[in-house]
Amino acid sequence: MSVPTPSPSPGPSPIPPPPGGQAYNLKKQALEKVLDKLEQAQDDLDADPATAGMTPKSALLTDGLGGSESVWQSPLADTMHDTLVEIIDSMTSNLRSATIEVQDAWNDEPTYVDEDDSRATWGE
Repeated sequence: MSVPTPSPSPGPSPIPPPPGGQAYNLKKQALEKVLDKLEQAQDDLDADPATAGMTPKSALLTDGLGGSESVWQSPLADTMHDTLVEIIDSMTSNLRSATIEVQDAWNDEPTYVDEDDSRATWGE
């Protein structure tokens, strides 16, 4: 029988906020969770800008569809290939843009806010 591994409880870090009516900025913490998910999605799609220069995911996913050396050669296969490449490249581009947008929003948020600031109770 295995023993469950304890994990930290969700919520703010055990580090106390600075004195003087300050509280954790829960909006910043929420943005960080969204950013983590977007970065994971980039990894899953090989859409991370760090992979620039590698074979694009759209090329890998449509390999063998359309073109002179494909398993399916026809005008329809060529059209399907082009359509899929466009969709995959668009997804990759939009994912990168969303990640940058959330990263910028996270960077703009302070770690601590006044206790009466709506960001101190964000999502509660």
